[in-house]
Amino acid sequence: MREAITKLALRGFFKPFIGPPMGVGFQRRWANALSVVNPPARGVDYEWTVLDGVDCEVITPRTEVVRTVVYVHGGGYVIGSPATQRAITSHLARAASARVIVPDYRLAPEHPWPAGLDDALAVCAATAQRHGSYALAGDSAGGGMALCAAQRLRDDSGPLPDALVLISPWLDLSNSQPSHAERAERDPMLRGAWADENVRVYVAGQGEPEDARWSPLFGNQRGLPRTLIHVGSEEILHDDAVALDAAMRETGVPVTLTVFDGMWHEFHMHASTLPRAREAVGAIAAFLAD
Repeated sequence: MREAITKLALRGFFKPFIGPPMGVGFQRRWANALSVVNPPARGVDYEWTVLDGVDCEVITPRTEVVRTVVYVHGGGYVIGSPATQRAITSHLARAASARVIVPDYRLAPEHPWPAGLDDALAVCAATAQRHGSYALAGDSAGGGMALCAAQRLRDDSGPLPDALVLISPWLDLSNSQPSHAERAERDPMLRGAWADENVRVYVAGQGEPEDARWSPLFGNQRGLPRTLIHVGSEEILHDDAVALDAAMRETGVPVTLTVFDGMWHEFHMHASTLPRAREAVGAIAAFLAD
């Protein structure tokens, strides 16, 4: 029952207001307002720090810290912040006994590619220097940016993360995977018009949408760290995740894909209210501890 009510709420209060004709400024304010609906975890502390010039929120559990996670927030490259994702990052910090570092990276349209990616890369390097080993995670566009960052770090002999965690990742900015059309009505959160407009302002005429520089599904997956992918069966990004799983398997990357039946984009946000969301966060914590 709670899942059905949450779906209806997203369909009524999120999907119509995120994307055209609403302007980016309104979308940001609306996303910030809606974030209070999903409470963060208890028993964690928040502080701000600067890593290589990038403001970051650091979330730590009050019990123990045994690992570090750099978490790249979602929002289609145009909205979102460390604050809007606390419903995931705080629960992850507590469940995984992790220091979770969330870069407040630069957003389009003010800062098109590669500004945000450069910020994420800088934070990864600074995190490795300060804390040693780390995992790299992200949701939605943040999942795509996390994979782009891992590919760049591999190519540039940078400090690769020990593991990748991708939640509902947006990996193909051409939006050409079959589920984009097939699940357009089923998806209670995302609209194709929003994705297409975000591509326009993020890529900003620097190339084609399927360019691997921002569509990491079409990049080389070889040599990447072990990867966990979570996706809901109802979301338009379903096939992005399935295609990445296949591409990673072909190149020998240890990868686990979990498709959550009946669930939607970033349902982990509801860990405070939905048992399956808490279980999904717990599965991420178990993966990181393996």
